[in-house]
Amino acid sequence: MWCTFYLLCLLLAGLGVAAWAPGPRNGFERFGLAACLGPGIVGLILIAISMLGLAPSRVEILCICLVLIFSGAARLRKFSWRNLRLPALRLDARTGWTILCLVSIVYGLFVAVTSALTGPTLEWDAFAIWQLKAKVLAIHALVPVPDYFRSVGLSYSHLLYPILAPMISAGAHAMTGQINGDKGRAPYLLMYAGMGALIYGYVRTQRGHIPAISCTALLMTLPALLQFAGSGTAEMALTAFFAASVVCILRWQQNRRLGDLALAAFFSICMGWTKNEGLALGAINALVVLLLTPLPLVRRNLAAAVAFAAIFVAACVPWLIYVHDLPHTDEDYIHRLRPSQIAAGGRYLPLVLKSLFAEFVNWSDWEIFWLIPVALAAYPFRVRQTRMIVTLWVLIALQLLAYIPPYLVTPWDLGVLLPMTLSRLLLHLAPAAALLIGLQWPRSSI
Repeated sequence: MWCTFYLLCLLLAGLGVAAWAPGPRNGFERFGLAACLGPGIVGLILIAISMLGLAPSRVEILCICLVLIFSGAARLRKFSWRNLRLPALRLDARTGWTILCLVSIVYGLFVAVTSALTGPTLEWDAFAIWQLKAKVLAIHALVPVPDYFRSVGLSYSHLLYPILAPMISAGAHAMTGQINGDKGRAPYLLMYAGMGALIYGYVRTQRGHIPAISCTALLMTLPALLQFAGSGTAEMALTAFFAASVVCILRWQQNRRLGDLALAAFFSICMGWTKNEGLALGAINALVVLLLTPLPLVRRNLAAAVAFAAIFVAACVPWLIYVHDLPHTDEDYIHRLRPSQIAAGGRYLPLVLKSLFAEFVNWSDWEIFWLIPVALAAYPFRVRQTRMIVTLWVLIALQLLAYIPPYLVTPWDLGVLLPMTLSRLLLHLAPAAALLIGLQWPRSSI
């Protein structure tokens, strides 16, 4: 019961913050924003409190959520949620396709819920890294530094990894009053559902119902996503935060409202506090905001892009300071990413590129998902929102480039590491590919 109440608190807290989101948004997009905002902002506040010497507790979480809920309560009453429904269905091919997509989405939700709420934690990284860290954070505050973070014998749990995802799970342990269970995986269900609603809501606004339901069903039923949606790792959180940041960046490009840019910056900060890869993804977001915004060198847009980058860097610095004096082991990629070491690892580049291509066409992980946006890119359109499409392709390309150097300097055997990690890295980019599919969907079928 307390776990369900925790998820409800996260969602309502997210709705309170999402109420301040600028511009018209349909109910699906606003729900998706809320489902990602709630865990992100509550988790970051719990981290801040933990750095002040207080471990998360039920009282703290309830107070945080109540403040966030009431912050937007007055604005929420002004919104109409009537469009939080599907279009009227008729007996035609469109209806049949919609039903098929809905069945697929329900199947994905069933798999994710079953994975998160039944049985023990089976994913090794979830057990040895993220959920172990969540249990430590549920008991010990970050100040003074728990012995866990200084124990080199526990280096297999990646002691220096950012802690937003385990802190969100720690909140579930604090709310339930026990750390022996596996309720820490439950919050990712909210983010899984929220990501799907966000993608559907945004694409529906831009292109209509059929492209929206189609790309959402494709994304939410990906084998690679279902593997991690309820597993308890940080992959679901990072993927959802990335999806939300991209939608906000696209909104910023369209309307240049500072509120959209602020949301994009917040979700980029969440990515930086979720995984080391999130630091790179957030920096790439800042670069895209700077270069691909209409009239990027206009003083207002340039100042907004610089502020975006400055806020992102400033928000991520506290964790870098916190771990600076802790033991650095094989996971210390930041200090390995030097030009000399990258150049020395250049001999591994053909293997990395070959493995990356093989993963793109790996049926067991992706089926034909990654081939669809490529095929649609060749489809002739009379009208195309060029900047949005270019932005998504640039995001994917830059992120793939950012993932290559760590493989060139890793101390691990690439023959073992590449098969273990490539599906996760591509998973982070999957929302951008889903948006490409929806935004490039043939108009004749809409």
